[in-house]
Amino acid sequence: SHSSSSQTRRRKMAWSHKAKSIVVLITLIKISAISFYVGYINAVNETLNHNLSVTNNLNGGGDADCATSITPSLQLRIDARLMEARTRMEEVDNNSESHNTDTAKLFPDTVKSYAAGILSVSGTEFLSDPNYDFGVPFKHGHDYADALILYNSESAIPNSLRHDASHGDEHGHIAKTSVSTALSNCDAMNVIFLPLGHTQTRPPMNDCYTIVGDYEDYHINRWFRMPNFDTTDKKERELKHSHPLRHFGRVTLPKGVAEFDIPELWKSQKRGQKGFVLDHFEAMRTFLENFDTVQKELKELITKRNAVRNNTVVVMTVNIGQSELLANFVCAARSRGLDISNVVVFPTDIESKTLAEGLGVTTYFDEKNLGALPKGEAKMYGDPIFASMMQAKILCVVYMINLGYDVLFQDVDIVWFKDPLSFFHDESNTAIQNFDIMFQHDGSGQMRYNPLSANSGFYYVRANKKAQYVFTSLLYDGAFVRKCKSHQQVLVQILLEHSSFFGTKVKVFDKVETDMFPGGFHYHQDWDVMHDIVSGKSNAYILHMSWTENKDNKLKFLRQMGEWYVQDQCIGHDYLELVEGGGQVTDGSLINQCCSAEPIFSCHFRDKPSKEPCFNSPCIDKRCRQFWNPMAPEFVAELKAKRKALN
Repeated sequence: SHSSSSQTRRRKMAWSHKAKSIVVLITLIKISAISFYVGYINAVNETLNHNLSVTNNLNGGGDADCATSITPSLQLRIDARLMEARTRMEEVDNNSESHNTDTAKLFPDTVKSYAAGILSVSGTEFLSDPNYDFGVPFKHGHDYADALILYNSESAIPNSLRHDASHGDEHGHIAKTSVSTALSNCDAMNVIFLPLGHTQTRPPMNDCYTIVGDYEDYHINRWFRMPNFDTTDKKERELKHSHPLRHFGRVTLPKGVAEFDIPELWKSQKRGQKGFVLDHFEAMRTFLENFDTVQKELKELITKRNAVRNNTVVVMTVNIGQSELLANFVCAARSRGLDISNVVVFPTDIESKTLAEGLGVTTYFDEKNLGALPKGEAKMYGDPIFASMMQAKILCVVYMINLGYDVLFQDVDIVWFKDPLSFFHDESNTAIQNFDIMFQHDGSGQMRYNPLSANSGFYYVRANKKAQYVFTSLLYDGAFVRKCKSHQQVLVQILLEHSSFFGTKVKVFDKVETDMFPGGFHYHQDWDVMHDIVSGKSNAYILHMSWTENKDNKLKFLRQMGEWYVQDQCIGHDYLELVEGGGQVTDGSLINQCCSAEPIFSCHFRDKPSKEPCFNSPCIDKRCRQFWNPMAPEFVAELKAKRKALN
């Protein structure tokens, strides 16, 4: 229908131009005839005047003024004809302009209350403009489409572009301009992000976007051609065009999976098995009953140990299953001489508490709230142990920002190349100083993380009321976190809601545009970044070994990156056995036994980044794409030298 209406509009415009040309041509012919007639009369009069002049001279009348002119009646007739021709041309112009205005308008008058005009701007320019930094990372691998700016009134349109915004450019297309010009008359701007390209989790769909003039709303409601989930088997819940459009959650996949499912009150009420909601109620009761006590103890501990730097604490949580990764973080930082005096660890069991204290870091064991969490290591992302640890990750941040401290939260599978707080505390970096919360880019394009794709394993939070309420809301949403088996996707949705509702400013550092905080995405996919790291050319502050299935692989990847600093005797052992004389672990008493001054390197997989080539190691992935090129000139020369030495 759009194509048909466009063709009709073009035909009408073409007819209008032809009609105008014909009328103008006829008018010009009439004017030419009148001009010829006037010229003829003037010529006759000049001839008569000349003859009269000659006759007068011959008769001796030299000074008499006998020249004649057009008679008044003739002049009136000529003026009337010229006025008539001029009026007809003006009528033709007005009628033609009026006709073009009616047919060439981009929007009908029925939508002028919210669509009085439209302009386009460069999408890349819009997202790159520091005045409009939405904190959203770029979606790389796609040429950015232009952004469309819709105006709700003529006065909102730039003064010089009002005709183009309502009628289109000279070709009838949406006119394009700069971002600053397009927004020059806007008192407010509402921004909507739409999908650009397709991903594995979001295959091609025929999406329609409906804008309705009504009471203002800031949410997206999604309708799919799917069966009713309440009465349909899961195997039959796929997108089919034969179904009517039905209302579903906004993060529902075409294959019939709702990424955000509602947590249950009861798992089985008949058997007395509580669901996620009731479990969360119990956890909240414990939290609220002990909140004041915990806050008081924490404040005293931090003051006693002076565990604050520039009003910032670095917060981590760990159980015994991941304790070696905590040890590696501490040992690697000590090896590089980095200040970790403001690191505060929240262990969830007595064993990891012993290790943290033995490594000399400030430790607070919230036994009432965290003591019942499992001790083992998570075997994979989202498994029950992984999900249970989410409560600890939320609580430790809530405690600290409510005490008024800014927080750098990080997972234990991180190593520092240099102090990341120097980046966040750099006041000359004005571009980041106005953000309330800043995240490492996760790298995932899944719908449940979009559009922020914030990694909840490394982020900086300012202790202001906006950020405090973000994490209070996340704590209250604990049942949803339990249902989702991770707090990352829930946190992203809360960030989006608070950004819209309260104006909370959230920043996610783009995984390509910024190289300060690389993670698992880079380790497994962006090897240009990894080659820069192993060659010492990188500007990175950290390396986060995310996107890795289990602890065993994290250890292997860190070892072959030359980023492992934990002695073997401190891996998988009772830390009490390491204390000399069998005594109690004291502050820093495990550093000598556990920490290596130099990195402990070993090869494991040739298809993963490594500090040195691992040509003789097996592959871990099916593709078996080697990180180091064995045919590179330096390796070929080395091989030739070895062969020559053998001969």
